[in-house]
Amino acid sequence: MIKPDRPSLARAARRGRLAVPGLVLALAAGALAACSSAGTGGTGAATPPANPGPGDGATFHGTIYVSGQVHNKPTTWHLTKTFTERGPTVQNCTEVAKSGMSAGIFRVPSPTAPLPEANIEIAGFRGPGTYPPPALKHDKADTIRLGQNGGMQSGTYIINKPAHGVAQGKEVLFLNKDGSGELVYSQAHLNGKAASPAVAGLISWSCTS
Repeated sequence: MIKPDRPSLARAARRGRLAVPGLVLALAAGALAACSSAGTGGTGAATPPANPGPGDGATFHGTIYVSGQVHNKPTTWHLTKTFTERGPTVQNCTEVAKSGMSAGIFRVPSPTAPLPEANIEIAGFRGPGTYPPPALKHDKADTIRLGQNGGMQSGTYIINKPAHGVAQGKEVLFLNKDGSGELVYSQAHLNGKAASPAVAGLISWSCTS
């Protein structure tokens, strides 16, 4: 699990710096524990080198955690998956953190098939730092996709989509200068319908180049 140079989720929540309705401390604590002790094919994201040098591309080593949510509280169902994603179109990790992937847009690293898969892009990207819900609510369509499993319905869980009648979730991004970071999300409803099942969790990653 990455330790951002920003305050930890639990500490930030206790101090009131991270106001994410529905993302309770129990969920954050459970997600952090899961990322450090569970996963598919690994135990969590690797620690990046202290000073990434120039190179041709960047590689993200991450963990995605998904938990069921009912009435904005976590359920017993959860899923953890580790992944590696290559970003050949960027120069190195430092440049990723500074300028994003392309045209001032940062894309949160994600696993691919088999699901889960995240589709989260940060518009209005301004480099390393903390991006709270108000800064991310303008993203076009941030989603978590789940496949067939024993706990939640498969389909697209919408975190953020500026469309009338769509239930909006919450998300916060912590991005470090070395390209590592965390994206915390909650209240992501299936197909964006408030009456549908919801999920919450986090995506954590390191970067090597």
